[in-house]
Amino acid sequence: MMKTLIKLSALTLIIVMISCTDKKKEEEETKAAIEKIEAVEAELDQVSEEIETKAKELEKSLEDLGDI
Repeated sequence: MMKTLIKLSALTLIIVMISCTDKKKEEEETKAAIEKIEAVEAELDQVSEEIETKAKELEKSLEDLGDI
């Protein structure tokens, strides 16, 4: 009975250790993916601002041409 209990305890401990390791790895992968997404969002915001600036410049140029 005692041998079975020790084996069961050891098995449970091993399973818990493996689960924790997998969870840490998943958390690291998730964090890396989130950082990539945030970098893409920041770049997208920058490109959007540049597009808006260029659009305003084009509108002003068209207005200037219309005044001629």
